[in-house]
Amino acid sequence: MIGLQFIADTFHMEYKTVAEAIGVSKQTFQDWIKERRKIPQPRLEQLSKLFGIEDQTLFQKELFPSEKSEILMIYLTKTDEHEEIELTGVDDEGYEYTTTEHYSHNRQLIEYIHDEQKKEQLIEQLEVLVNNEENENLKLIEDVVTIIQEQNRNKGIVLELILYYLAHRDNEWGIHPNYAKYEQKQFFEKLDKLFEETGIKP
Repeated sequence: MIGLQFIADTFHMEYKTVAEAIGVSKQTFQDWIKERRKIPQPRLEQLSKLFGIEDQTLFQKELFPSEKSEILMIYLTKTDEHEEIELTGVDDEGYEYTTTEHYSHNRQLIEYIHDEQKKEQLIEQLEVLVNNEENENLKLIEDVVTIIQEQNRNKGIVLELILYYLAHRDNEWGIHPNYAKYEQKQFFEKLDKLFEETGIKP
């Protein structure tokens, strides 16, 4: 199933309705989803506008699970219903107060799908690395999995610190609070010196 078919189904739109909305015949639409014909660029632009999906490549390719989740979140966002609800509470001095909160009917579902999408993206990235013909990363991935599965707390901490050092330490927000105590002990500074002494530039 290519993206266009999945998108139309997710948005609960009949194929005839989609075809009429962009000015093509139902047969043309069928040719597109059966991959007998490519979708012309002008029609991709119309479809993008119709569904509110900016990435036009999604309409004529097999979708990854994370891409399907993205489309579902777009649909839930577009069809969401919002309302203002009044909440009553008591402040620190014991006085009752009323406040208004914006409520989204689909928010929790969208947040759940977003969290699942992160897992899907990670699995997809790992599949690419594992299926690399040269298998350059396979041994590294195997070692990481082995350490995680061992549930050895000290090894886990070492792995976590090294990965944090390599991936996140230089981010613009500064050091993460979870790793502040190691920064205070000059752990990362000592790593810098070790790499420098061994001629490694991470």
